[in-house]
Amino acid sequence: MRRTLQIIFLILFLALITLSAWPHLPVAPELFLQASPLIAGLSSLAARTFTIFLLPAIVILATALIAGRIFCAYTCPLGTLFDLCGRRQTRAGSIHTRVPKYLILCALLAAAAAGVNFTGLFDPLALLYRSVAFVLYPLSILGVNLGLDALRPAAEHFRWLSLAYAYVAQPVFIGAWLSALIILCLFVLNRFAHRFWCRSLCPLGALLGIFARMSLVKRQVSSACTSCGACVEPCPLQAIPADRPQETIASECSLCGTCAKVCPQDAISYGLQNRVPVSRQALLSKRSFIAAAGLGLTAAGLARLSPREPLRPAGLLRPPGAVPEKEFLQRCVRCGACMRVCPTNTLQPLLFERGLENLWTPRLVPRLAGCDQSCFLCGTVCPTDALRELTLEEKKHAKIGTAYIVKDRCLVWAQDRLCLICDEQCPYNAIIFQWKDGFRRPVVIEHKCNGCGFCEEQCPVAGESAIIVTYQGEIRLSQGSYIEAARQQQLDFSTDPDDDEFFLQPERFSPEDR
Repeated sequence: MRRTLQIIFLILFLALITLSAWPHLPVAPELFLQASPLIAGLSSLAARTFTIFLLPAIVILATALIAGRIFCAYTCPLGTLFDLCGRRQTRAGSIHTRVPKYLILCALLAAAAAGVNFTGLFDPLALLYRSVAFVLYPLSILGVNLGLDALRPAAEHFRWLSLAYAYVAQPVFIGAWLSALIILCLFVLNRFAHRFWCRSLCPLGALLGIFARMSLVKRQVSSACTSCGACVEPCPLQAIPADRPQETIASECSLCGTCAKVCPQDAISYGLQNRVPVSRQALLSKRSFIAAAGLGLTAAGLARLSPREPLRPAGLLRPPGAVPEKEFLQRCVRCGACMRVCPTNTLQPLLFERGLENLWTPRLVPRLAGCDQSCFLCGTVCPTDALRELTLEEKKHAKIGTAYIVKDRCLVWAQDRLCLICDEQCPYNAIIFQWKDGFRRPVVIEHKCNGCGFCEEQCPVAGESAIIVTYQGEIRLSQGSYIEAARQQQLDFSTDPDDDEFFLQPERFSPEDR
């Protein structure tokens, strides 16, 4: 029964990631991420907000009060993968300590209290989601395309044109190797010590364990127990003291049933009885708690330091609908969901170039691709509202930035050559031409540019584009209407009328339109 439920939840988790761009899913694709009390609690603490996305996490905490760490044994997809890929028993001499995960939890709480959200670096659901989105999903698409290539000769022979020309856009993510390395290390550790992550490192397990100490359903050991110790080593979370097998460490027990299966006397059951010997081991000493909290505060301070200019670089663009930068960093859990669903693959993760606080946060890279103006998926899958869910009309007015022509690189400005590509690609006719020195020179009408980046993507100049999008002029709101904000700034995002209405009227240009 347990393995069946594990497989069901694992398939559901992978299906939601794979189908997250599907418009009519009956289940929210970010459900698993929102169900993590660690993500919900620390993101809310860091941003000083309480939102509706907390409700699934509250349900998971309620289950911990009823049945301990049952989430770890039956629902967590990372735990399921550890069970499927690891040894069923821990090797002799393996590390059995449970303290590190509570120290990590303390450090994360302290950092969140200081306004820095490190949750995505340690939460198991965010960690696995990011690994699947950055590594497994692109590899699966590569496999599909290789299969299509193998079938193409036969499809051409039988004139199956739809199959002969079929191709799935291949996503590629910067720094995918880092996510792959981290998850690989965890599975290697799992081979030497089964469920090592869950037992020793997982802060979500630590949080659930604190609530599990008050759980109603507990492991019961009858008088038939002979203290043989057969149940001690098989326990994946080491919840049974080796010298007192009749007792249970309530904060570690996940009610997985492993001990009951191996008991030669059938002395183990699970029930609501209160008179159960429970091991009351202290989780942390006061000194350890203070040290962990201090480490979290120190990490929060260091995360905001950068060896470079501390100002945000002009080329760092956030996805449309991103809340203001400070709040965005406090809310974002670095799960990669927005980057997974991006149809043009223009959303890419930051690595260490902007410090630890920005690690794995999404950035828009127009040179790779523009932001599809008919797409609003990134906001629909964000589990913490770091990216707001917008309608298409609102998204069009969520100005990402403003394009700027680098005249020294532009073929028209620098070499007097004819080029119309940026103008042809702009969906809002924000790039037009005016006569100067006998040539039609491109200029950007700033109040019509919403920063979509198609001009930068299609610029024919090799290397860095001759027209780049900076975050200058961006509109980022925690709440309220983007349409109204754009109207107040007198911005015009009407679609391209397919003409250059300003071309013969240069007097309508202002000095800053350049």
